[in-house]
Amino acid sequence: MQKIIWGSVLFALVLINTTVAQNTEKKDSLNVAEDNGVVNLIEDMIDLVSFEKNRHSLTIYPMAGYSPRQGFHIGVMPVWRIKPNEAFKCEYYRPTTFAPAVKVSTTGMYELELDANVFTRNRWMFISKFQYLFLPDEYYGIGNHVKSPPYSEFETNRFAFKSDILKGINSRWFAGVRLDINNDELSNIKGDLLTPDVLGYNGGWVNGIGPGLAFDNRNDQLYPSRGWFVIFSSAYYSSIFGSDYNFTSATLDVRKYLDLKGKESILAFQAYLSGAEGDIPFYKMSFLGGSRLLRGISHPYQYMDKHVWYAQAEWRKHIWWRLGAVLFTGAGKVSPKFMQQPLNDLHIVGGTGLRFKVLPDEGLNFRIDFGMSNHKDTGIYFTIREAF
Repeated sequence: MQKIIWGSVLFALVLINTTVAQNTEKKDSLNVAEDNGVVNLIEDMIDLVSFEKNRHSLTIYPMAGYSPRQGFHIGVMPVWRIKPNEAFKCEYYRPTTFAPAVKVSTTGMYELELDANVFTRNRWMFISKFQYLFLPDEYYGIGNHVKSPPYSEFETNRFAFKSDILKGINSRWFAGVRLDINNDELSNIKGDLLTPDVLGYNGGWVNGIGPGLAFDNRNDQLYPSRGWFVIFSSAYYSSIFGSDYNFTSATLDVRKYLDLKGKESILAFQAYLSGAEGDIPFYKMSFLGGSRLLRGISHPYQYMDKHVWYAQAEWRKHIWWRLGAVLFTGAGKVSPKFMQQPLNDLHIVGGTGLRFKVLPDEGLNFRIDFGMSNHKDTGIYFTIREAF
C-alpha cells in the first residue's frame, strides 16, 4: 500500500510540474489565472489580518495541522517582519523575523513558542528559539535499531531557550556563543522501558554554553537560491551553569543552495553531524526524525544515541501564484560512538511537500510535508519555514 501511495504522490507532482511548465509559456493563461476569484478571495482574507507600516509588517495566521507526535493541532501565529533600513548598505544586513505561536492539540499538548531570527546593521546575528511545552510523549529506548512496542509513555513539562549569538567579523564570517537552557519535568511514567536507571528519568535542568562559528554567503536568509551556510557550535553543560547533568556537545551543519532557474527552481543540500559525551539525559541525545531532520521518521525519540549524522537534499519548485512544491530525500543513522560504521543500517527517507508563501514579497513559506522511510516509518508535517 505504501508503494502505491508513494508512486501516486510522485506521479501527481510530476504531472503538476509538467502542466505548469506548459502554462507558464502562455502569458494569457497566467493572466487569467491571476484574475481567478478564489485567488482574489484568499488575498482579500490575508489582507484583513495583515498590517504594514514603513519597514514593519505583521500578518496573523491561524494554524491547523498534524504531526505524528502531537496529533491534530490548532493555534495562531503572528509573523512580524522588519525590513533592513535602506540607508545602511551592507551585504549582510537582512530582514528580522519574529514568529510567536500558540498551539493546542488533540493529544492534550499545548505549546507556546517564539522563533526569532534577528540581524542588525552592525553584523550581529541572533538565531533564537523559546519554548514552553506540555506534551504526552513516548520513550522508545536508545539505539539505531527499529523498535517494537510496547513503548513507555510519559508526560513532560518543558521550558527551553536556545540561542546562537554571533558577531560578524566581516560580511560572511561570524563568531560568538551558543546558549542552551532547558528544564524538563517528567510525570505519569508508564511502561517498562523508561525506568529510574535511564538518565533523564528525573528530569531537571540542562544548561550549557560554548563557542560558535558561522560562514554565510546566502543570497537570502529565509529562502536562499544560492550560496553556503555553515555553522559550528559546541556547548559545555555543567553544574557551574546550574545544570543537573555534566556533558559536552558539538554540532556541524553545512548547507548549499543551487539555483536551476532563479528562485523558480532550486536544489538544496544539507550535511549534519552532532555528538555528545558525558552524562546525557535521553531527551538531549542526538536524534533522527521530526519536521526538519529526515522527515520520513515521525518521532525524534525513535532513533537516538550520543552521535548522529545525516544528509538530505531537496528540489524546490515554484508552481503558480503563492504555491510551490518540493521533492526530498535523505539518509542517516545514530550511534554510541562518533561515525561508527556510518554506512551500515542506514535510515533512508523520501517524500514530497507543498508550499504556500506567507508573505508575497518574501520567501517565508507555510509547508506541508509527507515522507516515508525504508523501515516503514512515515511522517506528515504542517509548519512554517523550510526544513533547512
